[in-house]
Amino acid sequence: ELRIRDCPKLIKSIPKHLPSLKKLVIAKCEKLECFLPRTPSICELELNECNALQLEPLPCGLRKLGIVGSNLNDSILEQMLQHCTHLDKLTILNCSDIRSLPEGSVSTTLEKLRINQCKAFDHSKTFLYTSLESLEIRDTKCGCEELKFISAALEGSHHQHLTCLDSLEIWFCQNLISFQIEDGLVVTNLTQLVLRNYKSLKSLPEQMHSVFPSLKYLEIGDCSEIERVPKEGLPSKLKVIAISRSDKLIESLIRKREWSLHTIPSLTAFGIDGSEVESSLEYKGFQHLTSLCDLNIYSCPKLQSMPPNMLPHSLSCLSICGCPLLEKRCKKEKGKDLSISNCPLLEERCEKEKGKDWANISHIPVIKIGGEVMI
Repeated sequence: ELRIRDCPKLIKSIPKHLPSLKKLVIAKCEKLECFLPRTPSICELELNECNALQLEPLPCGLRKLGIVGSNLNDSILEQMLQHCTHLDKLTILNCSDIRSLPEGSVSTTLEKLRINQCKAFDHSKTFLYTSLESLEIRDTKCGCEELKFISAALEGSHHQHLTCLDSLEIWFCQNLISFQIEDGLVVTNLTQLVLRNYKSLKSLPEQMHSVFPSLKYLEIGDCSEIERVPKEGLPSKLKVIAISRSDKLIESLIRKREWSLHTIPSLTAFGIDGSEVESSLEYKGFQHLTSLCDLNIYSCPKLQSMPPNMLPHSLSCLSICGCPLLEKRCKKEKGKDLSISNCPLLEERCEKEKGKDWANISHIPVIKIGGEVMI
């Protein structure tokens, strides 16, 4: 393994032949003008802000490649990867001239792909990579529009190309309005879906319960215009839902009661964070979540109460933080854990041996209030 970092004066003094090298990292060596060393055994390569390097085709055995802050263009990238028949992980960060990925052998071997801050990148064909298991796209100029084209690129014979996809994360798509999926398309193995910073997205795919039948983890954050969950419900195998700073979606749950929680009986953890919705958490649909173990409510400054009959008996941990108006909470069953912080009214009611609610919670094995742990 060889790492060369922060050598701004390094120009050409680098070994030319390293036959046993497995991993090479070159970072912030902006004046380094030489070719990369010949490394027939290399498995992992990382290039970070080394724009003067002279790049040639990489060895066929390379498995992991990371490129950061580079002026590479599509043709140079294609030339570099033309012999890489075993590449399974590719990370490209802050490369403004890269617009697309090559369609050669990499498209059949790549398992993990991360594209971040590549402003010109067009990922409309990304889903044609037949072995892709994990895809993360952040802050690309076209990312907002490409989701409209994903389904079009998957027509006919391309449907099978999503059978390996397990995790999909897409961040910072400012202009996306709709998230449409072709009829008949099923992403059978997707277990994790993260959608963040979609400022214009108004709805989730109506058929997501059938398109993502194996989905277990759903995270939605900073999606201020999403108004509701699909009418046909969420995927039935979901185990974790985390919603943050998406008030219209949160309001549809706790005020409008539009979520069909009975359709997700396997849910074990649910979290709400950063909501300005003024309401009481009175949705009795939570009682249908007979597998729910963890409920986390954070930074909801206008949440006023939690009625005693709202939660299922399966709940084992309730965490409440940053809810200063919250005065009432449900009585907790024996064997549960309770955590309360930054909720002055609720902390006063739950003060040890003095608060009005202390008798209701004193039997709980572990209580954490305002940073103090009581066992």
